[in-house]
Amino acid sequence: MRRLLAVAVNGSWTGEWQYAQGNESSVRAEPIGMGEEVWLEMRVGGDGTRGTLKVLLTAEPLPLMGLKVEAYRVVKDASRAISSAPTTVEMMLNNGKVR
Repeated sequence: MRRLLAVAVNGSWTGEWQYAQGNESSVRAEPIGMGEEVWLEMRVGGDGTRGTLKVLLTAEPLPLMGLKVEAYRVVKDASRAISSAPTTVEMMLNNGKVR
């Protein structure tokens, strides 16, 4: 199963924070224009530590297994774009299995 986090986003954009459900397994974004950056910003916690993690996204699925993700949002920065593309970001889910 998949969850669309952003659909055909042109230009710079910051999505709303979404609470993790626990079944998120990987995330990918495509297409990404030349000079654009798309990342997943995550609030992570566990073992008494909390923080924010920012990871760049590509068309290759980025595994999220092992991370204690509490919430996440998508950010697209097109401020240095040479060419722009309508980016879609999708989260792959573990068919209802909680990790």
